[in-house]
Amino acid sequence: MKTNLIQIISVLGCLVLITGCAWRQPGKNLPPPAQVSAPGPSANVAYFPSGTKEGSGLSVEKTAPAQVLVGRPYEYTYMVSNMSDATLDNVVVIDRVTSDFTASESEPAPSSTADGKATWNLGALAPKESKTITVRGSSADEGIVTTCGWASYNPVLCQDIHIVKANIALTRTEPSDVVICDPIPTTLTVRNIGSSPLTGVRVTDTLPAGMNAGGETNLTFNAAYLEAGDSTNFQYNATATSTGALVSNAKVTSSEGVSAEATATTTVHQPVLAITCKATDRQYIGRKFDVSYTVSSTGDAPSAGSKLEITIPAGIDVAFAGTGEVSNGKIDYDLGTVENSTTQTVTATFTSATSGTFEFAGSAGGSCAAVVTTTCETKVFGVPAILLEKSDNPDPVAVGDTTVYTVKVTNQGTADDSNVAISIVVDSELVPVSSDQPTATINGQTVTFVVIPTLAAQQSVTYTIVAHGVTPGDAHTKFILSSANVTTPITAEESTTVY
Repeated sequence: MKTNLIQIISVLGCLVLITGCAWRQPGKNLPPPAQVSAPGPSANVAYFPSGTKEGSGLSVEKTAPAQVLVGRPYEYTYMVSNMSDATLDNVVVIDRVTSDFTASESEPAPSSTADGKATWNLGALAPKESKTITVRGSSADEGIVTTCGWASYNPVLCQDIHIVKANIALTRTEPSDVVICDPIPTTLTVRNIGSSPLTGVRVTDTLPAGMNAGGETNLTFNAAYLEAGDSTNFQYNATATSTGALVSNAKVTSSEGVSAEATATTTVHQPVLAITCKATDRQYIGRKFDVSYTVSSTGDAPSAGSKLEITIPAGIDVAFAGTGEVSNGKIDYDLGTVENSTTQTVTATFTSATSGTFEFAGSAGGSCAAVVTTTCETKVFGVPAILLEKSDNPDPVAVGDTTVYTVKVTNQGTADDSNVAISIVVDSELVPVSSDQPTATINGQTVTFVVIPTLAAQQSVTYTIVAHGVTPGDAHTKFILSSANVTTPITAEESTTVY
């Protein structure tokens, strides 16, 4: 770019460039240009628009070399600075230079060139910001190159207005599955996800049928004020009173008109136990017999902390209890956790010293499973054992004298016997004449006693009869015993010598 400019000397800040014309005056023997000591660059500062620093917002500092060689490239600069604390808009710098300067380039390039002027439209300068313009070129002839520049701008009064958005979020955290007797920890988290503060923040939480918190189903929490990006938590424990999928709904609102909702589903499970009992139907006194209990989980959740308790009937002794603990007339078993659709069986072994029907009651329960009960029974029988003892006194016996026959019947067994019948058949050498039992019947040679309805275990009865010797000889008197337990009569003989 080659521009024809006129010199302007004013507050606009004219800078004069001296090319060193004394170097080539006619008739002078001057040293070659390379040996000339050139002065350093010069700088001027101008202030706009007042011309003084105190009344201006823009300073322009111009720097140019004081002397250059003909034909050699050189450059000069404008450093434009915003001295104020506000933005200056539409900053324009204009440069004029005399005609003996040929421009080669400019950084930045001018916005326009016209009427011998180059114009740079720098746009806006932020507070304390500076921009630099560099002009490069050369001069073909000796002389003085004059470059002048000035600047203008528009003061701008700016104020920020923040446009913010109100927005809110609500999340609900609670377990998806619980057991009915466990607490349901619930957390409601309110977050200000907008750029505006929120006021009057309020959360309402509606619990479904089958769930409450301290007996309440409608809960309210006030967060009041939340800055943008802030959050707050509300925590409580709910309690389930029924099983199934329970849906809870919460809503948050604010005075700015924004709201959000959060829904969660908790499935409530119920451990349920069932118990059965199986016992040996019949057993004899003194012999061992087993009683088994089976505990099963029939609910939709495992039963933790499960226990089984067996009541020991009176008259029963424990022969074996396995892992059970025997104390205070009971056997306690720790079953731990009974998993879904599984069973646990325990067996205890008992004996009895007495006969009878014994009922075994068992109960099972868990930390969350209701107690269930069952009973079963075993009949314990004794064994009747009849002992027949007989004697005669005196033996031998003279004809015309008497002897006494004694019969003793003892139930040596462990059970009662019934319908005990006793009769004595006296041989022909003797004749029965009397009995100590007034109800006894003497019919010829046979003495019959009244049937004993029940002869208890370890009980005995003793009868006597008196017989006369009538004929010498060896008399064999028979003793006959029958009972409900002795289906084939027992017969015993007593030999008596009659002389």
